[in-house]
Amino acid sequence: MTRRVVIFGLDGATFTLLDYLVEQRVMPFLGEFLRDGSRGLLRSTVPHLTPPAWTTLVTGRSPGHHGIFNFLQFESPTSPYLRIISSRNIACETLWSIVSRAGMRVGSLNFVGHTPAIPVNGYMVPGWVPWRWVKKHSYPAGLLERLKEGVPSLDIKELAMNFKEEEKAVAGMELADYEPWIDLHIRREQQWFSILRHQMIHDSCALTGIVFDGVDKLQHLLWQFLDPQLAPAAPSPQFLQVRRRCWDYFRQLDEFLKETVWLAGPDAHVLVVSDHGFCATREIVYINTWLEQQGYLTWAPTATVESDHSQELGEAHPYHLTHLDLPKTSAYATSASSNGIHIAVRGLRGDGAVSPEDYLRFRDELRDALLTQCVDPQTGDPLITRVWTREEAFSGACMANAPDLTVELRDWGFFSVLRSNAVLKLRPVPMGCHHPDGVLAAKGPGVRQGTMIEGARLLDIAPTVMFLLGLPIPEDFEGRMLSSMFDPSYLDAHPVLCGPATRAAAAGGGEVECLDEESEAQVMMRLRALGYIE
Repeated sequence: MTRRVVIFGLDGATFTLLDYLVEQRVMPFLGEFLRDGSRGLLRSTVPHLTPPAWTTLVTGRSPGHHGIFNFLQFESPTSPYLRIISSRNIACETLWSIVSRAGMRVGSLNFVGHTPAIPVNGYMVPGWVPWRWVKKHSYPAGLLERLKEGVPSLDIKELAMNFKEEEKAVAGMELADYEPWIDLHIRREQQWFSILRHQMIHDSCALTGIVFDGVDKLQHLLWQFLDPQLAPAAPSPQFLQVRRRCWDYFRQLDEFLKETVWLAGPDAHVLVVSDHGFCATREIVYINTWLEQQGYLTWAPTATVESDHSQELGEAHPYHLTHLDLPKTSAYATSASSNGIHIAVRGLRGDGAVSPEDYLRFRDELRDALLTQCVDPQTGDPLITRVWTREEAFSGACMANAPDLTVELRDWGFFSVLRSNAVLKLRPVPMGCHHPDGVLAAKGPGVRQGTMIEGARLLDIAPTVMFLLGLPIPEDFEGRMLSSMFDPSYLDAHPVLCGPATRAAAAGGGEVECLDEESEAQVMMRLRALGYIE
């Protein structure tokens, strides 16, 4: 029997919403899929953020080993410059190359951080790529041109990021503008699925993976329309219309899943996974403002105080170290999405205020202060529920480039790095934010029907995929094969194989190039639209 595995990725999907949509008959096939297979919560990474999470799924390694911590991160442990991540930052071998080395074909569509694509035994179209770069950064060369011949409706501009459309979300939207935004993502997912359908028919692979990232985007901006707990008692016609169009997006995903399962065939295993979950956030914690008030951070004279609406409007830029008076600064945060705090150690990224000899003492002091002194000014309750040190969250060969401390806020949101006149502000309406519990559902030969999978982590997906393909699980994978989802008889007939450690990461194809100014602006604009940078 030819083994086949399909990873059907739903970026940011949560059972909070999916179960509700199944109940409402918006996603009837997903309901059948869940009843016929196994399901469970899927614990994300620290931080529960798209790039480190999906990279963990495809490497079987934690961020401290694979080296991806954020959308933008410092070039190196000593560099003061932030860069958008690429495949060249992934320090571990991915499933795509591991399975390729075993002589099996692979297909990868719309995974973040896969630019430029690595050479594989199969094909790869990376995600989060401006349209003018997507052809150049896909593999093999000429793939998109050949796909265009087989899929005449393929529109590269809609497949990739579109600056003008992304800009709408950054500039702010009136209620009437939400429907065109939803329509954009409906069309974009159609483009990605048209490639998946064509390739599954004409270039069948042992391992195929695709990510539909519109789930995350719609939930960030439209969570108030999606979460049944936030629905008004007497919804307006406009509210119902926006929600109806959101449901159309998920109804389409349900049809995609149905056709994918049919194309894969009865002998294939299909895994529905998300990189993290979702929930509501109602607060904005201005962490650099708190650091300033506590005497840990001093702004440069050019740093301005942002308006009350700056978390949703304005130019897209991370805070670079030039915004700080670094010799007078002990700690700072550079971007919202990692919830990470860097300690300004003298001699590392400039003339910081903390001496190398005082690093551990100062870090302990700051960690304690974050947990006990960063509080709600009205109630005195802590705003931060947990703080990880670098060793706790990111132990591994790449640890030195990770934030020194990573925090978890009480409402799971991202903090803001902007300079504000208050540490805590309330959002005018609840916004969608990431939650560490994502989704996992599986169906295929030997998968137990109606079983709850307990304790699953993103780290466990790669070894489970290797098992399903009949391949040895590399000894340096950090997760475990999810044996609880399978019938004992299937496990008896298919023993788990253990193999040697993975190889060094494969280099991306093509020349080393940076995105041009307009293309980088598009990536930054999308990150800004979703609240990942400010």
